Amino acid sequence: MKKWTSAMIERLESAYKVRFEKEAVLVFLNDAYQNALMLRKDYAQTDKTLDDFLAEFDYTRDLFVSQAVDRYPSNYNKVAEKISKLKKLNESIAY
Repeated sequence: MKKWTSAMIERLESAYKVRFEKEAVLVFLNDAYQNALMLRKDYAQTDKTLDDFLAEFDYTRDLFVSQAVDRYPSNYNKVAEKISKLKKLNESIAY
């Protein structure tokens, strides 16, 4: 499970690095979302920490998408804060 959550964070960080290239951002976010779907399928309702991580991921991804498609994005710093929070949540996942 930790492999999937770490990969999701890596995809978010990669998207953040290319945040001004909308198509690249959406590709990275889609990859991260695919990992989230696998986690939900395999570990649904078995781990409270994972549920918290996935809820935070969904919020971060939605925020990121809204900034990526906005003509004048303004809150990428909030996206960076959310990615940092996901990293901390990932550290608390046991396996």
